[in-house]
Amino acid sequence: MYKAMIVDDEPAIREGLSSIIDWGDCGFRIVDTAGSGREALEKFEEHQPELVIVDIRMPGMSGLEVIRSIREMNSEPFHFLILSGYADFDYARQAMGFGVDGYLLKPVDEEEMTAELKRVRRSIEDEKENGKWGGASHHERDWIEALLFPVQADGAICDTREIGSPLDEEIRQNEQHEQHLALPALDWDSYQIILLDLRIPDWDRQARQAAAKQRLAEMCREQGRGMVFEAGIYTGLLLPATVRTEEKAAALLAAWRQELKPWATEIYAAAGDPVAKLTDIPSSFEQALRLLERTFLFGMERVMLSSDLHQLEAMNADMDEASNKTADPVRYAEKLYYALDMASREAALRVLKEMKVQFPQVYRTEAAIKAAFAQAFTLALNKYATGQDQSRAVLEEHSSLITDVYAHSTLGELVDHSVEHILQWIGQTDSGDKEIIMKQMVDFIHSHYDENLRLELLADMFNYNSGYLGKLFKSHTGEAFNAYLDKVRIERARELLAQGIKVHQVAGRVGYANADYFHSKFKKYAGMSPSSYRNRVQNDGGTDGC
Repeated sequence: MYKAMIVDDEPAIREGLSSIIDWGDCGFRIVDTAGSGREALEKFEEHQPELVIVDIRMPGMSGLEVIRSIREMNSEPFHFLILSGYADFDYARQAMGFGVDGYLLKPVDEEEMTAELKRVRRSIEDEKENGKWGGASHHERDWIEALLFPVQADGAICDTREIGSPLDEEIRQNEQHEQHLALPALDWDSYQIILLDLRIPDWDRQARQAAAKQRLAEMCREQGRGMVFEAGIYTGLLLPATVRTEEKAAALLAAWRQELKPWATEIYAAAGDPVAKLTDIPSSFEQALRLLERTFLFGMERVMLSSDLHQLEAMNADMDEASNKTADPVRYAEKLYYALDMASREAALRVLKEMKVQFPQVYRTEAAIKAAFAQAFTLALNKYATGQDQSRAVLEEHSSLITDVYAHSTLGELVDHSVEHILQWIGQTDSGDKEIIMKQMVDFIHSHYDENLRLELLADMFNYNSGYLGKLFKSHTGEAFNAYLDKVRIERARELLAQGIKVHQVAGRVGYANADYFHSKFKKYAGMSPSSYRNRVQNDGGTDGC
């Protein structure tokens, strides 16, 4: 179990986090808490916890100063989660590049924090397995962090473009420091930051991520230029000005996707504008960061460029107040419900296309847009199910339409998969189609009763959920699928037994591989054993007296 420490100037926060979270289940134990940055540093030296949960704003010493001090004094890959209020959202977002594992908004959501803790625990486990604890710090990592994320005395992240910032002042006053900062390998005419969002499966995530970064570093070495670094949840590349056109942006992303295919399921990338001086690199980084945060809306098949950001911001500026009314999820839920009720593919497609256009103009962020889609789908599904005989079955059959909303990486992907689901749904809502399918199922059972028939097999054949198909079948025939199949088999077994065929042979012919199982089933339906039935029919002259 790993050690964790909570740092917050509010006692209620410290006590609340200590009690509401099942730390043991997450793989941690709280070794101590601290009410200030200075106290945190003292207790950190005493306990050396693998994880520190720290408030981003505290009087005296801020959370970022605490993190920076720990980083400077230790070479171990300690982990940090930041706590922040809504007012500090942009501040916390920028801090993600400072080497923290994530940030949590106050008041902290128990499920969200539990998920974050388990993710950090997996990272620590992988690091310890790979021998990363106990190793030395890397000069390049320290250099790029100092350049991109300098911290002032009050804990705020400096803008290195401001006149009088500590780094700017030092560079202006010390030419030798600038020469050292440049490093021989980075003596280029221009510089550009590209950020990659590597979508990697949760299982074996740490190892896959490390392998992907290693391959990127190898590619930089092969080309004799470039640096790979960590930028919070993203992977960063510092390159000579590389991406200026959409053609180059498309080719570069295609190459990365091919090279990193063994580890990353998908890659999204954004490039800041090229800059001429090292001290302007943070501006390129900031542009790339702002772009990548809008991946959900773009979803492009190339590296995103600053021109894309300008287009999005211009679209948002043109939005008027009327959009708030036209993008109401309740309104779209009603329209979608009618499309489903009428089984109209055209109407459903029209509604989804309108949602794709209207929702981003009002809700802006990925989380808000997804929430709007999920709300519209939930209301439409509930209203539709209310009018159905098998309402619960309908809800179970189509609940994935709602849950899948949160699994998609881009708006286009979300809408495409929703269209696919809803069109399939509409195909199943036609009562005539259901009657045809039920008749086909019954005919299939009577023709193939001697085979290893399973409801799951027929569900695949008719493209239905097996549970839902089973409910439809029972509603149509009055019997469950397996009971109906047994009934057909036993009726055929009666005919074969009447012909004097041996019991074990009859069992195989009607689809029962086990003769004992056949014996029990037959007795259940016929009221006697198969051999007794055969003897009785033959003694009665071939007539069935049962």
